[in-house]
Amino acid sequence: MQYDLLLTGGEVLDPAAGLRGPMDIGIAGGKIAVLAPSLPSDRARRTLSVKGRLVTPGLVDLHAHVLINGYDMGIDTDRYCRASGVTTLCDAGSTGSANFAALRSVLDNHVRTRIRAFVNLSAIGITGIARSGELAHLPYADPEGCARTISENPDLAIGVKLRFGPGLVWEYSAEPVKLARRTADMAGGVPMMMHITDSPVPLPDLIAHMKPGDIVTHCYHGRNHGIMGPEKQFVLKEVVEAQRAGIVFDCAHGRSHFNFRMIEKALEQGFVPDTISTDLTLTSATRGPVWDLPTTMSKLLHFGMPLDEIVRRATAAPARIMGYEGSIGTLKPGANADVAVFELRDGSFELRDTDGNTITAKRRLLAHTVVKDGRIWYERPPE
Repeated sequence: MQYDLLLTGGEVLDPAAGLRGPMDIGIAGGKIAVLAPSLPSDRARRTLSVKGRLVTPGLVDLHAHVLINGYDMGIDTDRYCRASGVTTLCDAGSTGSANFAALRSVLDNHVRTRIRAFVNLSAIGITGIARSGELAHLPYADPEGCARTISENPDLAIGVKLRFGPGLVWEYSAEPVKLARRTADMAGGVPMMMHITDSPVPLPDLIAHMKPGDIVTHCYHGRNHGIMGPEKQFVLKEVVEAQRAGIVFDCAHGRSHFNFRMIEKALEQGFVPDTISTDLTLTSATRGPVWDLPTTMSKLLHFGMPLDEIVRRATAAPARIMGYEGSIGTLKPGANADVAVFELRDGSFELRDTDGNTITAKRRLLAHTVVKDGRIWYERPPE
């Protein structure tokens, strides 16, 4: 047989490869073999009709947490990812130099989702201790250990994570950002991801110490010192210039970082996130308002982001940051056969942001079938 699996009749949307329209997808040996308007089913071991469905590369979630607080999604990571079309995920600094080995053990023994990770500048990682963040005391910072952890785990670790906000850092100045950036340089010039919510310091004062390729995550929070000025009306010119210079702005929904009014104003002004991610944890996956990556994508669709740009920012863009450009986040022949099949359902769907605001969306993405490495990983049960 020429193909192990043949997906027929779907509406393919792969912005990275410039693919859009009705196509069949032939899969062989865990790779995308061919895309064509019509492929013979008698050459496939299994044929699956996805007619009327939207077919995209498997989703890539740049910001989620597998081992925050020492457990969180842990061994349940696959269950939440496959049901939402996510085949690749990045752990955003759940662990630091002292406990990164625990994350590695969970991933090696219990998780099939393709994972890479940022290493927290704090040795202890994110612990969730009330009123005391992981860098509330300077001795928790371990720049040498963080850089060494990244260097010793090149297949897994991709950068440095810093959470900057009230109670999270030892000093309300640019010093924590400078230290995180120096640590990233020590590790070979890897990216640095900075969490920024309700900052005691204006954002321009912090991003001035970041380099192209570094990431500002939670860019759509509605709290103090975000991408907009004190009146929260206009995107700051320093932010626009930073994005143009190559600093990545990631939306990272989370439990307190996604404000509809902020999003609407930013999109009206042409400020679009470079990547779309969830900041998913066990709590936000089971209690909301995040739920999953397709829900976050649906919220941005409601506010007028074009579907192809949404898909790009949830597939190819994060895949490139994670070092998977060309092999993940695309359906071009030769790429890993990670495929997400969605229903773009019409209706009235009430969706909530992290500040209690609601919208009624007219369309919503729902994962229908998910293929990972050429094998069917998920099929939506009948309703």
